[in-house]
Amino acid sequence: MAVKKKQNVFVRYFTPFGLRQVCDILMLIGMVLLIVGLFNLDGVLLAGFIVYMVGSGASVARCCLTLFSKQINHRDPAYKAAIINVAIMGVLFALSVFGMVWSIVA
Repeated sequence: MAVKKKQNVFVRYFTPFGLRQVCDILMLIGMVLLIVGLFNLDGVLLAGFIVYMVGSGASVARCCLTLFSKQINHRDPAYKAAIINVAIMGVLFALSVFGMVWSIVA
């Protein structure tokens, strides 16, 4: 009988590489750019808002694909998690759009 080797957290997270990992990486890059942009670097702050807006928009799209899928049951925990993620990422998307407009105007 073969013993299954345990995988570490990073291997388990990146094994089914897809849109979820791309969204998370984009939002992480946007967060770093926003933190660096706090030091009065307007171009970096604008880039951070744009990258975060793209990441959160892609995450909303990914969750909407889950919600409108005919293969998932409405009682499934993934369906309920997608509803919550759409709400949270929608708010973050709106905040990043507001921040982008604010950094362009100001």
